[in-house]
Amino acid sequence: MLFRMQLAMKRIYFLLSFGFLPFIVIKANTDNPPAYGIISGNVVDAGSKQPMQYVNVVVRNNSDSILTGGITDEKGHFSIREIPEGSNTVEIQFIGYEKIVKEVEVTRDQSSHNLSTINLSEAAQQLEEVEVRGELSTVTQKIDRRVINVGKDLTATGTSASELLNNVQSVSVDQQTGAISLRGNENVRILVDGRPTNVDPAQLLQQIPSSSIKSIELITNPSAKYNPEGMSGIINIILHKNSSNGFNGSVTGGITYGKNPRYNGALDLNYRRGIVNLFANYGGSSGTFEGGGRITREDNASISDFTNENIRQSHLVKTGADLYLNKANTLSVYTIQNFFRNKRMSGTMIYFEDILDSDHAGVNTTGDYTGTYNLNFKHDFLKEGHHIELEVSHSLTQEEEDARFVQSLDVSDPTSNYMDDILNDLTSSIVNLDYVNPLAEKGKLELGLEYRVDRTVNRQFTDRHQFLYDESGMKVPGVDGGFQTVPMGNTSFTYDRGIYSAYANYGHQFGKFSLQAGARVEQYDVDALFEDSEDAGEYKDSRMTVYPSAFVTYTP
Repeated sequence: MLFRMQLAMKRIYFLLSFGFLPFIVIKANTDNPPAYGIISGNVVDAGSKQPMQYVNVVVRNNSDSILTGGITDEKGHFSIREIPEGSNTVEIQFIGYEKIVKEVEVTRDQSSHNLSTINLSEAAQQLEEVEVRGELSTVTQKIDRRVINVGKDLTATGTSASELLNNVQSVSVDQQTGAISLRGNENVRILVDGRPTNVDPAQLLQQIPSSSIKSIELITNPSAKYNPEGMSGIINIILHKNSSNGFNGSVTGGITYGKNPRYNGALDLNYRRGIVNLFANYGGSSGTFEGGGRITREDNASISDFTNENIRQSHLVKTGADLYLNKANTLSVYTIQNFFRNKRMSGTMIYFEDILDSDHAGVNTTGDYTGTYNLNFKHDFLKEGHHIELEVSHSLTQEEEDARFVQSLDVSDPTSNYMDDILNDLTSSIVNLDYVNPLAEKGKLELGLEYRVDRTVNRQFTDRHQFLYDESGMKVPGVDGGFQTVPMGNTSFTYDRGIYSAYANYGHQFGKFSLQAGARVEQYDVDALFEDSEDAGEYKDSRMTVYPSAFVTYTP
């Protein structure tokens, strides 16, 4: 396979996902200690003594590798089970607060540990005639969202957006699968600079370096302005963009060290003179991670040993210009270029009664490129906050995956020794027209139109075979004593979607109460075509839907 980018930095990422099976004992390190420990406790604000929800609790072993974790519930309580025997470190952390670290020794005689009440204190910094900016993250609550301005304390928690978000209250990222949830619900929509992307959310968050993130918006009450995708809420990631007068620049870097180091860094530049502002930002991350484990099935005396090694590297560039035509009109253009590469090497050895029965090895290499191009024109009316905005955006994503799998005990088996090549091309074009008018001192009317066209083209090439079955569901015997197989064949899938939308939304504040209500109308057209070596199928759909929304917020 040929990839469309050449990258210089390396990163390894550990990804392991498997289902629970009956009579299975899972042991997650080379020593395979028993996992019967329980760690629990309650987290409160040291000042108000109020319970703190969604506080992150992380359990690490003595080599600083993450074993498991969780978050506190609405009462500030947490309980984490299946902690391996031995010395473990428990980290309780929440942005804007000092991190608490506890050492816990899990033994067979003392497997349950209650950490009682844990008081988290707000992080404070003493300043002595020096202005410090961006050191600590800050949180702003609005009627429909919570805005987190990312400081160095949050950037230092990880090299990717995925690791960073796992330290944000009410957000949880699965350490094994990368799945993200907001307030316990995985039906989340991810935006970058307010725009949707073509990339899978879990993969997207692993691609964006944490050093490129300026702020995060958790939109838990999305208004009719937003597409109804992501019913539990929207996470909007705002990337860096500087607009200060003159020439300005900054360089940041960081390292996160577990078993292997992981690095991130960023370069932020801008030049503004007169009516022109030019800006550029680069963020990159790389690192290494290795992992392994064992699954023991007591019902059939089998043992599965597995190893994983991932090498990952990510580069993101955002560059553009703002043209301030006059006090009322601004024209902006920018592009985001994202390059990502990951190489995963894995192996699984299965024993039955101490006899090696299977030895699988696989190498999976992926290379992704995403380019986003945006043009924005904004006109401000005389009244503050009264404006109309036109935005045109186009994005292109190219994904390539090259996989090779080998069963060393039987290299002639075509069902276990094969290659997969997958090519994905995704394009998206969006045109938005948004109008905002503050009708009263504490009221706001929003109107808008949106036109969106998406296309996905997926092509898969493989030399893998599958077993041939008879009418009774039994494998058909072969002439050599084995079973007959047939090629699975190549496939292609093309998916076209058009969405045409209009919305109206009104928000008003009445004392300590805030009301927001609106509706969104969407016309949705789909045309999909699937083809393989033997057949082809087409699917078409067209529908119109109305999505009403209403929210009431109380601020004490």
